[in-house]
Amino acid sequence: MKDLTTEEQRLFHLKQYLQDRADLIRKIYSKPDSKYAGFEELVLECGTVMEAKPLPTTLKRGLPKSCYWNSQQLAFKRKSLTYVEGYALAEDVPMAVAHAWLLTPEGHAIDPTWETPSICYLGVPFSTEWVKSVLKARKKRGRGDDLSIFECNYLEEYSLLKQGLPTDAYFKSPG
Repeated sequence: MKDLTTEEQRLFHLKQYLQDRADLIRKIYSKPDSKYAGFEELVLECGTVMEAKPLPTTLKRGLPKSCYWNSQQLAFKRKSLTYVEGYALAEDVPMAVAHAWLLTPEGHAIDPTWETPSICYLGVPFSTEWVKSVLKARKKRGRGDDLSIFECNYLEEYSLLKQGLPTDAYFKSPG
């Protein structure tokens, strides 16, 4: 690993951490009817690596520890931004953290929650309309405060782990 750049080492560390967790979950909680053992495995298969850029000065930073809310609200207001959920690796945290951020039209990750952007982002960019439909269905069931698509998927009986992401869940670049 000594021949890898620092960024490649960070990405390797993030992916290895997620793979180790996925392997452990699959070993402990074997569910033959599920496509994925956990969201770590889903993100490893379906996610995209994104390079971080600072939050533009035209966007206001959101509340601390409210990454899902902060990112969703900006994605809903700004059509050029795409909501992403996955895992991030911060400089001062030795493990991957479940997190949400935004994807710019240029393909960069911008983080409206963390003061310092993560050193590595790996996540799934979602269609805004699909995210809105999931949240609307949750709200109808009285669960409007459960914002994370992945972490709160128990409300949909872990449909994303059992069947994978529906095709309309993915953000499709207009280009």
